[in-house]
Amino acid sequence: MKKLYEFSALLEFSVIVATDNEKAAREEIENYERAWIDTGDFIGVNDVDLIDSNDPDSQDKDVLNDLAHVIV
Repeated sequence: MKKLYEFSALLEFSVIVATDNEKAAREEIENYERAWIDTGDFIGVNDVDLIDSNDPDSQDKDVLNDLAHVIV
């Protein structure tokens, strides 16, 4: 039976932005929520903490897809 486990972690990515100045580069990366995942080079995961664990209302795959980011 699957349970839901919520974690908090610091993800470290390296992203290179080509622009005219640092201010524009910072604005681009801060306003582009998925930049870290879509365009960055993964460096590591740090400080992983389990926040919560609970049983979902159903084991149905559609329900689990709605509740979880990842199903293993």
